Amino acid sequence: MDIEYIDIHSDIFDEIVEDIKKNNLSRNIMPKLIVGTGLSLIYGVPGMKALAEYLGKEIKKSKDTDLKAMWENRQDVIKSKGLEIGLANLTQAESILVDQIKLLTTKYILSSEEKIHGTILEKNTGFSRLLAYLSNTASVNNRVIDVMTPNYDRVIEIVCDKLGIGVITGFQGGLYCRFNRNLLRQPMELYNCKKSTWIRLFKPHGSINWINENGNEYLTNNYEVLHQKLDYIEIVTPGSSKYREGLINNTFRCMREEFNELLSLEHNYSLLFYGYGFNDDHFDTALFDSFQKNVLILSRDVKLEILNKALERKNIIVFYHDGSNDYMIYKSKKYVVDIPLWDINQFADIFIG
Repeated sequence: MDIEYIDIHSDIFDEIVEDIKKNNLSRNIMPKLIVGTGLSLIYGVPGMKALAEYLGKEIKKSKDTDLKAMWENRQDVIKSKGLEIGLANLTQAESILVDQIKLLTTKYILSSEEKIHGTILEKNTGFSRLLAYLSNTASVNNRVIDVMTPNYDRVIEIVCDKLGIGVITGFQGGLYCRFNRNLLRQPMELYNCKKSTWIRLFKPHGSINWINENGNEYLTNNYEVLHQKLDYIEIVTPGSSKYREGLINNTFRCMREEFNELLSLEHNYSLLFYGYGFNDDHFDTALFDSFQKNVLILSRDVKLEILNKALERKNIIVFYHDGSNDYMIYKSKKYVVDIPLWDINQFADIFIG
């Protein structure tokens, strides 16, 4: 394959920038954002690699020899292929490992996020600039921007607070919010979506502020309560439990179904992926079906399957890193670019200003 170098300061690249802004970032085809752990990392929330190391250290401290043996049996795959793949196909006999991973992950993410609220509010990152740009671009008739994330943390919610953008979570209330599916389906019935911008946030893998205690489900942002209720926080952790939990938990299922409904090809939209790993087969199927729309992917590491799709289809644009170079696939052609445009901060400098 021929690979060309392209200067981002050239007239040709200026034309590419304008084309992407028009076809991927405009109000006429307002993008639906799919945001992965790449976002959490830029604010200091640990990613899967750090989580795997933490889990290993904590499980080794356990007095349960069976638990330690289960983890040890998967260590080689976790180290070579990552936590998601290493914990795939956990069996019913390994349920104690699933439970321990969920508890430790909840504790780790909650504690990590709690320490960086100030940083999130102070940092003017490319992501916050992107949300501000889209907020000012949104149609006056419907100022709702749809965001889906498998992340458990509340980075997106805090960034929206920083920007003064309201967040529709599907939960309604004050200190203890209850889930109402119709808030996701018909937000205009409760929220004024014409005078101000709202982020409609879908979290199909749960969130560290969702609690389900013996069927009593609610959302709270009270850290004291969350630390007391660690055992009841609702998240779907890596491993074979992910698909099963996503089906049987009503809130997870509603999040997935309502977002999938928005991906109907009858609707007018584009897709913007940032830091997303395409590691959820049951969810990615719906996303791949939507690849008939204009797609923009920003991620340091991108699976070969996705790169091949971009080389086959002119509507898929990818900025990524491989080896010692940064690349762009644009209109089915691969280019070397001189700055890492997969980095949301660099991307915002060039495309938003």
